Amino acid sequence: MAVIGGGVSGLRAARRLAEAGADVTVLEASPRIGGQVHTVEVAGVPVDTGAEAMHLGAPGVTDLLDSLGLTDDMVTARPGASWIVTPRGLRRLPAGVGPAGPTRLRPVLRSGVMTVPGLVRAGLEPIVAQRVGGIDLSPGEDRSVGDFVGSRFGGQVVDRFVDPLLGSLHAGDVRTLSLRATTPSLVPAATAGRSLVRKRRPARTGAAPTMSFVSWREGLDRVVTALASGLDVHTDTPVEVVERLTPGEGRERGGYRVVVGGSDPRTLDVDGLVLATPGDVTARLLAEVSPEASAPLTLTDRASVATIVLAYPRHVVEALPAFRGTGVLVPSRVGSLLKAATFLSTKWPQLDHPEWYFCRLSAGRAGDDRLASFDDDELLARVRGDLRTIIGLDVAPRHALVQRWPHAMPQLTVGHPDRVATARAALPAGVTIAGSSYDGVGIASCLTSATRAADTLLDHLGLTATQGDRPV
Repeated sequence: MAVIGGGVSGLRAARRLAEAGADVTVLEASPRIGGQVHTVEVAGVPVDTGAEAMHLGAPGVTDLLDSLGLTDDMVTARPGASWIVTPRGLRRLPAGVGPAGPTRLRPVLRSGVMTVPGLVRAGLEPIVAQRVGGIDLSPGEDRSVGDFVGSRFGGQVVDRFVDPLLGSLHAGDVRTLSLRATTPSLVPAATAGRSLVRKRRPARTGAAPTMSFVSWREGLDRVVTALASGLDVHTDTPVEVVERLTPGEGRERGGYRVVVGGSDPRTLDVDGLVLATPGDVTARLLAEVSPEASAPLTLTDRASVATIVLAYPRHVVEALPAFRGTGVLVPSRVGSLLKAATFLSTKWPQLDHPEWYFCRLSAGRAGDDRLASFDDDELLARVRGDLRTIIGLDVAPRHALVQRWPHAMPQLTVGHPDRVATARAALPAGVTIAGSSYDGVGIASCLTSATRAADTLLDHLGLTATQGDRPV
């Protein structure tokens, strides 16, 4: 079998297949594995320049980390609130506000983020939900997150909370992002016509705190290394063509021929394929094998983003008031190149360095082409200027690293789940797809997607996943 793509999705799928007894080869076009998980040293300290953390709330993630021997060394993000940029200056992100909007109204009322008319409109959400009732989100139906949340809470909640949280996470426009694809947790309440605001419940006592976001002292590359351990992985190995083999061409069941280019061109005949590649790459590879599966995947655009890591002499900046929070979220209406900043030395114990204070800045959104017009020096100067305007940090960093991620963020716009379902239904037997372009951004989503893809392929081949490796 072959897995095309050596990111987290591809490595997870390959490991799942190998543990079931399959002979698996991983083919990665770039010089390294890990995809958007990438740890580099800044001032001699490992810092992640792609994905920043793993979320333990997704089903099966903890079991997988246990099986990889990673649980004992996890580092948990410190509790704390981010700042949010508002017309009234920086305000704390209220408790109970997530990427899909508020689940509690009282903290929002006290936050100072919204105007009085905006608060009055948001407070009507339970009444609006009861009056409007449920919406149809069955297959073939969808709605943007911004439109739905705006219909419930009003436009100000969308602009001041959903846009800087969910929009930043996806580097996209919340008024085009799919409700079903990007906020599936809202679907039950949306279809049932229930309020999105939780009713107050008595606090439970004696419950242990639940870990949420974790990393490792060596960075998230630790996960990549563990996933890849023991696998047959080939980097600098771009796949140019996938061809279908019919029974009788030297293979009893047929299968697929993978044509590899690059410096070592060759072919590889396999029984099955996992395409853990971006949607446009997958569409190209499927163009001859299954045009019906290829066509819907061409419709997923991708945004270019960049991560900038800065290291400051700690004694110079640690008294800055903004660093009492874990970061800053910037609404798109502000117009800055900077969309978010994470104060790494406040948020992560392993980056709480005695000499250096680390900040991580993010730039790039769908529809904003400015990144491509700036070289690294100008990009650095502009995001530093935005940071100075927002939090008053007017100190030159001692170390700076710019990591660009061209066309890296898939835009899961309205109708995305149906487009992916159409593509999957048209896939020929023995081919599966996995990754963020199909099942959502974030490491946990990629792991879940990869496990399902591998299990589908195992079922096709009559193999069974090992009992000790629980589904993710």
